[in-house]
Order: sequence, then C-alpha cells, then structure tokens
Amino acid sequence: MRNLHAILEEFLRNVSTEDSIKVFRGLHNQKNVSEFKLAEDLRLNINTVRNILYSLHAHNLVYSVRKKDKEKGWYIYYWTFNMNYAKELLLKRKNERLKELKHILTEQETKNFFKCPDNHVRAKLEEAMEHDFKCVDCGKLLIEENKEKSIAEIKEEIGLIEKDITEIENFKIEVIEEEAKPNKAKKKAAKKKKIAKKKPKKKIKKKTPQPEKIVKKSKIKPKIKKEHSKGSILKKIKKKVKRLGF
Repeated sequence: MRNLHAILEEFLRNVSTEDSIKVFRGLHNQKNVSEFKLAEDLRLNINTVRNILYSLHAHNLVYSVRKKDKEKGWYIYYWTFNMNYAKELLLKRKNERLKELKHILTEQETKNFFKCPDNHVRAKLEEAMEHDFKCVDCGKLLIEENKEKSIAEIKEEIGLIEKDITEIENFKIEVIEEEAKPNKAKKKAAKKKKIAKKKPKKKIKKKTPQPEKIVKKSKIKPKIKKEHSKGSILKKIKKKVKRLGF
C-alpha cells in the first residue's frame, strides 16, 4: 500500500513539474521557509523555485507570508505547504475517479464495445451499427473489444484507488508550530497580564493595644524621712534663748 506522500507526489507530477516534488520535500514538516533558503537547499534557481511555488499556489497547495528584511530593505516571502488542503484535494480527486470507474465498469459488464484496430475510435454497439462497423477516421473495420480483459483492468484500478482513499483518510497531519517573536503590542499586553496575575500584597494587621496591667499598691507605706529645714532650726534656737533669759 502506498503512503500519502507517494500519492501526493504522483499528483504533483501531474499538475506541475518534476521539480515540484523537490519543493514539496523541501517544505515538508517545516513552516514559513524562505524562498531563498529553499532555492539554496534544493540547488535550484530562485526563479525556478518561485514558478513552482506559484504553480502550487494556484491549486492552494502552498501559502505564504511576507516579511521585510531589515538589512536589505526588501520583502521576502516565506512558504508553507498546505497539508490539510492537500489531503482534502486528494480525497476529492480519488472519489471522483472511483465514481467514474464504477460507472464505466457497469457499462462494460452490460454493453458491448467496438474499437478501431489503430485505436482511433471506441464505440458502443448502437454507434458502430450507424457507421456499418467502420472507423470514421480511417475506414477500417471495427473489432469487438475483449470485455473480460478491460473489466479486469478496471477492477484492478478500482482496488488501488480504494486503498489510496483508505490511506489518505487514516493519515494524521502533524501540527507544525513556529516560535514567533512577539511585537511591541503583544509585549505590552503580556506585561499587563503579568501585573494582573501578581498576588496583592498582604495587609499588615495592626495589633490592638492591650490594656495596661494595673499595679496594685502595696499596703505597707514607705517611711518618709523628714528633712529639717533651716527655718525650723532657728525657731528652736530662739525658744531656747528665751528660756535662758537672754
């Protein structure tokens, strides 16, 4: 059984050039690849690579983003292969071909066909009778087609297409992520988010003043020393002098 890449490369070969397969392989599992880097890696002319990319872009198989080179001042295109759309497109094409082959098989099994020996024309019985079983291009007598051989070939192709459809449907596409540098607006938004996420400062609870302890006065009164002033001493001396009669 063929894998999706082999099926896709066969399709690319039909819709574009052989070099388109190289471009697909160069973009595979990568995102936003510079067209100059792609040309350098594939060793192809930049104009050749661009023509292939434009051809694939016409089928929506690639998409690009434009970025300005700060040093050189011109714009450069960065390309990505659109694997999701490629898968959808392959499924659509395969299912259309499958439907067509099943219709041909039904006709082949139920009707007789006649063809020119030189493969100029192929006609149903009714059409061959209208021209007396002669080729309208060369006049040669038409011969009856081998039904068994053509039926076997159609059934073989139907089997291959059904296998391809199963492979495409079961294929899981990996998500490719690119680390993009945030611009100034994004940086400011990120800072605001960080500030908002910061936890608010804890409020310091003020300690409620506790009532002062009342100190009980002692029952024992301290002895107070009486200091004798000069006035009281003089009074005592004067009394003594009066007593003595001076």
